[in-house]
Amino acid sequence: MPRYILLPACLSTLVLASCASVPNIPLLKSEKKPVLAVLEPVAGSGVSGTLEVAAVADGVRIAGRITGVAPGSMHGLHIHERGDCSAPDSSPGGHFNPRGADHGDAAALVHHLGDLPNQGADAQGNMAVDVTVHQATLDSKLNDDVLGRSLVLRAGPDDYSTQPDGGGGAAIACGVILRKP
Repeated sequence: MPRYILLPACLSTLVLASCASVPNIPLLKSEKKPVLAVLEPVAGSGVSGTLEVAAVADGVRIAGRITGVAPGSMHGLHIHERGDCSAPDSSPGGHFNPRGADHGDAAALVHHLGDLPNQGADAQGNMAVDVTVHQATLDSKLNDDVLGRSLVLRAGPDDYSTQPDGGGGAAIACGVILRKP
């Protein structure tokens, strides 16, 4: 057999044989599983939704859809300190407030980290939520981390002044911020 054919054939065999000896190591996924808050109705409200929570350059973005609210209504939405929706008007604790600030408008200098802008429903009773919580983190294990906390939607709007909760009324939906399988 000519040498110019034999050499490539030998090299191919050597390469294939060396591949067979490499152990089967699973590839690591570079993306983490999504973080979601699945809001469930409270006391038969019929309000539900799914909000995705993601780390962004200047904080945490919460975006998604909530359905079943009164058409054209306004509602307070807040991150609460505990991830417990078993009794949504008490078990989630107060608004997430790692800096010990007074309650207020998220656009103001002084507010709880968990104070979010009021959310409005369209004519069909649907809400498109898209807010950024500046200075919050996700899955950082730091004091300002929102993972494992709850999101609570209130029956009415936040007045941004009533201490400590904004006077939005009873909870109508609640969900815990969790990494989903």
